[in-house]
Amino acid sequence: MDFVFKIAGQAGAGVMITGRMMVKCFTRGGYNVIGYPEYPSLVRGGHNTVQVRISDKQIHSPRHDCDLVIALNKDAIFYHMESMAEGGMIIYDQLIDPSRFKLRPDVRMHALPLSKLTLDVGGTEQMKNTAALGAALAAVDYPFGMLETLIREELARKGEEIIKVNISAAKAGYDFVKSGGISFGKQIKPASDVRKTIVTGNEAIALGAVRGGMKFYAAYPMTPASSILHYLIEKERQFSIIAKQTEDEIAAMNYAIGASFAGARSMVGTSGGGFALMTEALGLAAMSETPIVVALVQRNGPSTGLPTWTEQGDLRMALHASQGDFPRVILAPGDVQEAFFLSAKAHNLAEKYQIPVLILSDKFLSETVFSTERFDQSRVKIERGKLVKGPLPALAPMTRWKRYAITDDGVSERALPGTPNGMHVGTSYEHDETGFSSESFIMRAKQVDKRAAKMKKLLKEMEAPDVFGATEGAEVTLVTWGSMKLPALDALALLETKGIRTRLVSFTHIYPLNPRAVKKALRNSGITVMVENNPTAQFAGLLKEYANVKLDFHMLKYDGRQFFAEQITEEVVKLKEAGFKGQQRIEVIEKEDMEYYNPQRHGL
Repeated sequence: MDFVFKIAGQAGAGVMITGRMMVKCFTRGGYNVIGYPEYPSLVRGGHNTVQVRISDKQIHSPRHDCDLVIALNKDAIFYHMESMAEGGMIIYDQLIDPSRFKLRPDVRMHALPLSKLTLDVGGTEQMKNTAALGAALAAVDYPFGMLETLIREELARKGEEIIKVNISAAKAGYDFVKSGGISFGKQIKPASDVRKTIVTGNEAIALGAVRGGMKFYAAYPMTPASSILHYLIEKERQFSIIAKQTEDEIAAMNYAIGASFAGARSMVGTSGGGFALMTEALGLAAMSETPIVVALVQRNGPSTGLPTWTEQGDLRMALHASQGDFPRVILAPGDVQEAFFLSAKAHNLAEKYQIPVLILSDKFLSETVFSTERFDQSRVKIERGKLVKGPLPALAPMTRWKRYAITDDGVSERALPGTPNGMHVGTSYEHDETGFSSESFIMRAKQVDKRAAKMKKLLKEMEAPDVFGATEGAEVTLVTWGSMKLPALDALALLETKGIRTRLVSFTHIYPLNPRAVKKALRNSGITVMVENNPTAQFAGLLKEYANVKLDFHMLKYDGRQFFAEQITEEVVKLKEAGFKGQQRIEVIEKEDMEYYNPQRHGL
């Protein structure tokens, strides 16, 4: 069973909360569930949607089409008619006149008195989303009791009267559909009482950081990284951390560097433009060898770009941010489990090697809600590296402690402020072993080489890519990094039905790359297809530069949406039909040009 709902309407109509409630409702029924949101970059207005995909099998990404749409306004009918699955259903408020739109004869249209049902039970116009949710569950015969319990939990802080009215509105929508004989024709009953947790990519990054010992988080709000800040501020006391909203991104990075210098594991979160402002301070962390973790949640660029849509366009910026050469690590989780564990690992790497570590996520992973197994926190071990734990030996007169002592592995002992005999200078200038500024040519070369020496041991910390699908005899190998693992995983099953044996090589440890591990993972791969959410195949370039691996085809998408599994499948089938010949570059762009930002453009 694989079924897709979509709730859609104007911002402020409760689309996002209704979508998340639907995710919870079906997760509690034992299903695998994904809640994928879309919305334009507007403070108010515009068109919002949440697609809720449910299945009794393992799923990883949203589907391109949908089975049942809950249309809270006329825009929803217009925007989503063409993406309906064959034989789909649209439930809409009877106050909407759909006759002006081009309707599909195979899509069933059901007008419901959503506003009237809500008002009749003492609710407000804003509550019709709750009536619509009840109606949608009735259409697939899902038990109402589960929704009622969920409403009580979700609205507990708003008082009994609000709870009662919302339950009544949901029940009114549910009963109207049942009494009217409206049915999708497919029953969805709770599959089991096994409960998974639901979490977004950003929440997983936050939870992983906390489990990894993070004590200080600083950020200036910037979509799509903002929900990390929101979540941590809400949980600040529960987690015994400090989450600070700063006046800007420059301040956020400097706050975090200061906290880290004082001994607190620290992280900042931002997106492209905010990270651009942080890069000078990133160099300060590198020069002073102060551990820092950056959650860089990508959106479209350059400049403001498309602030609420997705892309994997910041890899090169992350790799080359700040002037000069210095070691860093780039990690890119492909799902929420990886987001949790890599976030915790990032803090270990930052402290063990006294370097900046960047976690590259994107809008798609960061804001999509996934049902998942609970995180196994016992797997997380905190490693603080060469952190001085007690008083240092007394120093001889006229000598200073060598904070930046030249070592074989490039990592020197780190003493926190207040450590007896460990006083030192941490500066943005090049320095000698004690930390004092130095313009000695020889010392400059030694310190550069010392920092670079960390890379040898760091390479051993970089995990090999994961391999899925056909282990032998693969005709095609998809190669991804970060979140594009998700649609590629779903594409494996679709390609199997097309008779194409396919496997997937998914990278999470992006830099530094271990050439031997890369070549081993890609051995006997058949035709290789890089799947990236950017216009220049950035990671394919890194594979060529650092591992001398050249892939056969680059499948690229950069219109603001991530890949859908159906799109990957379609393009691979085309490649096979062409005998795997033709242009190396394959561009995938959405066929429907729907601008949620400006409904007036479409005459709505």
